[in-house]
Amino acid sequence: MQKIKLIWDFNGLDSLKTAQHFNIHIEEFLVKEDLPFHTIGVDSINDYHNIAFLIINKEHVDKIKHALKPQRAFLINK
Repeated sequence: MQKIKLIWDFNGLDSLKTAQHFNIHIEEFLVKEDLPFHTIGVDSINDYHNIAFLIINKEHVDKIKHALKPQRAFLINK
């Protein structure tokens, strides 16, 4: 099964807090829709750029893409 990493970018001084808060909404959506996932988290690129991310099976990407509108997506080769 192919895995996709969906990414939401946040910029600015409060971007880490915003990314952490957005992860709460991602988790709520996954529970509500009963969607399995592999990993969810936050990565800090620098003090002004942080990301929220979700790794999920490719078959579930469209449902998340339309509801939560990630900015980027990458195929995971693991």
